[in-house]
Amino acid sequence: MTSQSTPDPAPERPGAPAPVPAPAQPDEQAPEPASPAREPETTAVYVRRRRVPTLAFWVTLAILVGLVAGAITAFVTGVGDVGGILYFAVTGGVFVGLPLALIAAIVDAVAHRSERRRPR
Repeated sequence: MTSQSTPDPAPERPGAPAPVPAPAQPDEQAPEPASPAREPETTAVYVRRRRVPTLAFWVTLAILVGLVAGAITAFVTGVGDVGGILYFAVTGGVFVGLPLALIAAIVDAVAHRSERRRPR
């Protein structure tokens, strides 16, 4: 075997533009960087077994009864100003609604206390 020399590439001309290399394409199949393992999400579903209104319902109802009672008192006493009606309504909510809400909370606490003592 004889070795032959490879021909040199064509000499560059001084005024010719140099060939531009093709831009490097990102590899489409490149793996993404490893992300930390995520824990599976859990969902908790709370089910109400009985159709008894909650304590929040009774407290809201008690305060609304106080507000309405104050507004009715304002109309009965002849207060025609919006500020006066609002004053009577808020006063009724505080002095009638909050004590009713306290009674509802005590009744609810006693009812839940007696539930725990029952054998299942």
